[in-house]
Amino acid sequence: MFDKLLSTPLVTDVAASLDLVAFPCAGSGSAGLRGWREILPADWRFTIACLPGRETSYGQPFARDMARLADDIAQELRGRRAQDPDLPLVLFGHSMGGLLAQLVAHRVPADALVVAACPPPGRRDTQDDGRPLDRDELRREVAGVLQAVSPIEPGLLDELVELTAPVLAADIELLATYQAPTTTLSCDIWALYGDGDGIEPQPWTAETTAVAACRVLSGSHFFVQESPQAVVAELRRCLTPVRGGKA
Repeated sequence: MFDKLLSTPLVTDVAASLDLVAFPCAGSGSAGLRGWREILPADWRFTIACLPGRETSYGQPFARDMARLADDIAQELRGRRAQDPDLPLVLFGHSMGGLLAQLVAHRVPADALVVAACPPPGRRDTQDDGRPLDRDELRREVAGVLQAVSPIEPGLLDELVELTAPVLAADIELLATYQAPTTTLSCDIWALYGDGDGIEPQPWTAETTAVAACRVLSGSHFFVQESPQAVVAELRRCLTPVRGGKA
């Protein structure tokens, strides 16, 4: 069992009206989302999932089973929410993080699930799931993730790619263990897509008995990092019902 899978909540001195938990994309960590605290509403409590083997858990074994990882995150999240069980819970996941967020939502009742750059489970192309990338492919993918977060000097980029490539390789193996739930959620699911991504925008209709809708934003597969203000603005819009009509 893994522990300390959630960051310390990034809060302000304003009483929380919503509990937002974010799940980063494959090959990355919490660093690419920490800047959200500056642009999120002050009354949103913000937590980021920190998967094993990176950042503060560097050196720990990587997770090898997504369902077990979801179990561990859910257990930690339930403990975190024990003091504020009625605070609306929203799970946000980018790409692979969207699938992990979905699994957690099946374990901890959420008021809304928001997925970005992540097609519905039944429409995913799983042909390459778990296929090991060669060195050049890994470098290209990792460089894309890192550069989307922030421009990096070429020399430093090479060093960071070498450090991060094992993380992406492990996450690709982890993705291959994903199994779509056989039951549906009862919360709204919002799917966000980038207009420059190769993913066909589709709502997650089959995954919930509530509202399932999708929106297309400007950007690539990494639009979450490229245009965080636009993503947060969309979150505020689609989560208005969760916040009792407060935009």
